[in-house]
Amino acid sequence: MTCDGHTHPPLRYRKARPAEMDWAYRIFKTGMQSYITRTWGWNELFQEHSFFANLPASSFVIASIDAPDLESGRIDIGGYCLKPKTDHLYLEMLLIDPAWQRRGYGSAIMAEVMREANRRTMAVRLSVLKINPAYRFYQHLGFVIEAEDDIRYRMIRAA
Repeated sequence: MTCDGHTHPPLRYRKARPAEMDWAYRIFKTGMQSYITRTWGWNELFQEHSFFANLPASSFVIASIDAPDLESGRIDIGGYCLKPKTDHLYLEMLLIDPAWQRRGYGSAIMAEVMREANRRTMAVRLSVLKINPAYRFYQHLGFVIEAEDDIRYRMIRAA
C-alpha cells in the first residue's frame, strides 16, 4: 500500500477488546501529555477517567499490520474512535504508536475514516488543540477550520 509516498503493509481493522484499551491509553498519554500539560496541566486521574469514559472499547477501532513471525500474528500500530452524530461523524480520537508515526499510517487510517464517511454520505468533524502539530496533518487531508476558541480548532471535511 502506498500512502503519502510511503509503502507499507496493508492495515487490518478490528474493534478493540476492553483489555486493549490500556495500550490505547498509553499511546494517548505518550502523544498528548505535553500538549495537554501546556494547555490545562496534566491531571493523571482526570485524564485516565476521561479517556476510558469517552472511548469505550466498543467504539475504538485498532489498526494493525501482519507480523507472521510474532505469536499474535500482528502488530497494533494505532487506532481511532469515530462517533456517529445525526448529521456527521465525529473523530473523537486518532492514535498512532510513536514507533509507527511518520510512515503514512495516520493518512492510511484517515483514508479508512473517510471511506466510512463517504459510504454514509456524511462530513467528518474533529477538534484539535492549536498547539498540536496534528492540525497541519488534518489540513493536508482537506479539513478546514469551522470554528475556533482560544485553545482549539474545530475542523470539518465535507462528505
